[in-house]
Amino acid sequence: MFDFVMTITERKIINYQQQEMKNMDNIHLSSKKEEIAKSAWKYMLKTGLAKASIGGLCRETEYGESTLYHYYKNKDDIWISAGKYGISYVVDNLLSFTLEHTDNVRTYFDTLLNEVEKYKFELRLAIQITTSPMYGERMRNRAMDFRVWYENYAEKLIYIFNCTHLQAENFIYSIISYVIDYVIWDDREKTQMLLESLYSRTMNFIKANNP
Repeated sequence: MFDFVMTITERKIINYQQQEMKNMDNIHLSSKKEEIAKSAWKYMLKTGLAKASIGGLCRETEYGESTLYHYYKNKDDIWISAGKYGISYVVDNLLSFTLEHTDNVRTYFDTLLNEVEKYKFELRLAIQITTSPMYGERMRNRAMDFRVWYENYAEKLIYIFNCTHLQAENFIYSIISYVIDYVIWDDREKTQMLLESLYSRTMNFIKANNP
């Protein structure tokens, strides 16, 4: 009986160790895939989507094709993952910039387009990928991931300004819309006018809810 109990205990230990090893493998896999996606994104910023190639990516990063295809199914999977990485990087930075200026809304609206200038090439590539006939639909299929990020920022705005979820969501999507418009058309004056209108609505809300 004692030997039998020990055998069960040992089996539980072995199962636990195997699960831990599997978890570590998954963490390594995720980390390596993100590393490759980041490298692919930087590579595409240099070449553009149309001229990007696996051979060029290998030369640029010193990854072998066997390594790339070990972590990704095919070329399209690499470019789409790179696009997702790039979009998340830019959106996270711009929304973080928004939250950093909640104490000085005027400064935020005055300096937002200067901040956007830092990411203009990234944003143009992101727009190119999401509107591409080849990759656009698959990128949009991953929109739920972006939705989660927007929800997190919306919750923070709700807490800071005591606004409704709809108001926070409208603010975020308005900012994103104006930024995209600016990146595409490069009309600073027009975009700043749109931002000024949003600023007025925002300040009216803040004053009404914080007498």
